[in-house]
Formats: sequence, C-alpha cells, structure tokens
Amino acid sequence: MNTWAMSVSGLRTVVELEIRQRIRSKRWIWALLGWFLLTGGLTSLVIWSATEMVRINGQGPSAGFQAGPLAFGLITYLVLGLGLMIAPAFTATTINGDRAAGTLATLQATRLSSLEIVLGKLIAAWLAAAVFLVVALPFIAWSMVLGNISLWQVAVTFAVVFAEVAVVCAIGLGFSAMFSRAAGAAMLTYLTVVVLSVITVIVLALSSVLVVRPTTYRVWGLTPAVQQQYQDQVEQTYKDDPKANPPAPPVDKCTWFERTDQTTRMDLVWWVVVANPFVVVADAAPLPPGAAQDLTKYIALSSDPLAGVRWGVRKLSQPPQTEIDECSYLYESLPGFRVEYDNDGRATVTTKSGEPVTVSPVKVAPVNVENPIWPWGLGVHVLLGAVFFWGAVTRLKIPYGALQRGTRVA
Repeated sequence: MNTWAMSVSGLRTVVELEIRQRIRSKRWIWALLGWFLLTGGLTSLVIWSATEMVRINGQGPSAGFQAGPLAFGLITYLVLGLGLMIAPAFTATTINGDRAAGTLATLQATRLSSLEIVLGKLIAAWLAAAVFLVVALPFIAWSMVLGNISLWQVAVTFAVVFAEVAVVCAIGLGFSAMFSRAAGAAMLTYLTVVVLSVITVIVLALSSVLVVRPTTYRVWGLTPAVQQQYQDQVEQTYKDDPKANPPAPPVDKCTWFERTDQTTRMDLVWWVVVANPFVVVADAAPLPPGAAQDLTKYIALSSDPLAGVRWGVRKLSQPPQTEIDECSYLYESLPGFRVEYDNDGRATVTTKSGEPVTVSPVKVAPVNVENPIWPWGLGVHVLLGAVFFWGAVTRLKIPYGALQRGTRVA
C-alpha cells in the first residue's frame, strides 16, 4: 500500500463510512438538541444582559450604542470555546478506537492508503464538529438583527473559527494514532487546547515580572518639589477644616522634567498570546466601516469584545510612551473646566461652555490595528496541525514497525 496515495473515491469512501458510524446512534440528535438549547440559552442571556446594560446606563440609539457587536462577540467566543471542547471528542478516539475494536486493520487491508484513511477521518470529524457550529448560526443572525453586524463579518469570523476547529481535530488525530489508550489521547488533546487558550495568557501575566526595566520619561506636569508643596497645602487645609474643599492644583506651574521609573515592558513578551485561538479570531474579525479610525470610541459605544481584545493585544505590543502628560488631568478638579481625550489618548482642555484652553503637548502614539497579526497565530496552528496529521499518517503506514506491547492489530 502506498502510504501517500490519494484518490477521490477512496477519500469519499472513508468519509462516508465515518459519518455513517457517527449518525448511527440517536444520541447524535440528542447531542445536537442539547447544544442548540445551551447555545440558545446563553445567547438569550447575553442579549438580555446587553439590553439591561443599555437600560441601566441610560444608553440608547441617541447615544449610538448597539447591542449587536457585544452579542456577536460573546456568541463567537462561546461557539469557539465550545467548539474547541467538542473537537477532541470526535478525533482523539477515532484511530485508537478502531484499532481496539479490530476494524482499523480491515481498512488497511483494502487498497486505501494511510493518507486517505487519516484525511477521511479528519474531514468527517471536522464536518461533525461543523454541524454543531452551524446550529449556532440562528443566534448569530439574531445578533445581526440587533445592528451593526454585516454578513461579511460573520463569514470571515466563522471561517477562522472553522479553521481553528479543524486544527484541533488534526491534533486529536495525531494523538489518537500515537497512543493506544483513548483516554490518554483525549487528555493530551484537551491539554493542548488548554495550553493554547489559557496557559498562554497565564504565562503572559507571570512573565510581566521578568520584563521590568528602568525607563526615563519626559514628563509634562508638576515637578516633585511643586507636587510636595501642593500636597502640604491639601493636608493643611484638611487640618484646619476637615469639611473644606481642597485647594486647586497649581496647573500654571506645569513644566517639563525627567523622571526614571521601573516599567513593565509587555512589548517584550506580548507575542506569547499571538497563537491564542481567541486572539486569532478577534484579530481576524472585520471591523465595521469607520471603526478602525476611532476604535476607542467604537469599543466604548458597542462594548465589542472582539475589537477590545484586538486593541488590547496591539496596545501590549507597543513600547512604553517616553513622554507623559500629568498636567491635563489636573484640570478635572478645577471648576468650570472639562478634559476630553481623543482616540489616541491626547487630552484637550476646554471650559464648560466649550472654549478651548489648552491642548496636551504630549503626542500619544496611536494603536495600529491595520496590520494583521492573526495570520501568524493561525500559521502556527496550521503548522502544528500539519505535524500531527503527518504523524498520524506515518503511524498507519504498512508494514508496521515496532508496536507497543498489547497493541491490537486485528
């Protein structure tokens, strides 16, 4: 048998055989029904929570708030998380399960190649997992009705979700071929999912203590001496009259000076989460027209979790700002003034009537969300899945090499 031979008829035979075995039991229907009810219940909870948030915060169409992006993002993460959980169940036991039942040798005794057997099992498992994801589409349509979600956003986002599920299926197949015990293969597949989804975030958080570096800043604000004088005035005012209002900060004494602080350089370790499936999906999800130009405002109005994760990861990748404005916010404690921040965080001070007073001299570096990072993360996943797929094919080649003790062939 040629290990890497491929034919459409052989591949179709394996796919049909696998699908028939999976839908033979009525438990399949009950599993789909349970998934539909679970997804529907959680979706209803998400949309109800979004609606309540609008009511409690007093937001509405006049404020530009739409619950669609919030619901769509949370449902996408829900479907992705549950998809990553169910995918190992379809593949981590398929090869070692057939070997234990003595049916794998029957396939290998035919003209089917190892590639056709493994690829057919992968496609069948991916289709089975995709059915569960497709069941969630009605609730995605519901979030589209709520507003500001296009069909293009749904198509691209779920194409990446399906790709992530396919990768996990390939990893499960590899472990299923390498380990004779189904429990061990399933456990290692789930462990891989946990490492990619959860452990990467934990490693990023823990590594923050390893990247603390001294950084010299150029600060626009009150010098330490002036700051101390102001603090002394505040304390003296409270001593004289505990109910008195504190004195106004001396904003007229703001000036440039240098200060060296210990800074956590997350830009040195942010790449740890590039291969996180949730980051990959969030970064790949298209933004509505105009959102990229004012992403901060869009996130504030929509509470879009996908856009929030995209912005947060990009923010972590930026080196620390070498210029800091510590003066503009002092106007917030002065009566008659208002401080507003643009999309890049640059402050503008105006009077209550809207007359301009000052603009922050610190130019804040914008968060660039245009250059995608998701192809790198998805590329790592595809490479990982390809390695495990190759391992599964080579483990099924005929004739066998050395087998583990107690391994059943037929």
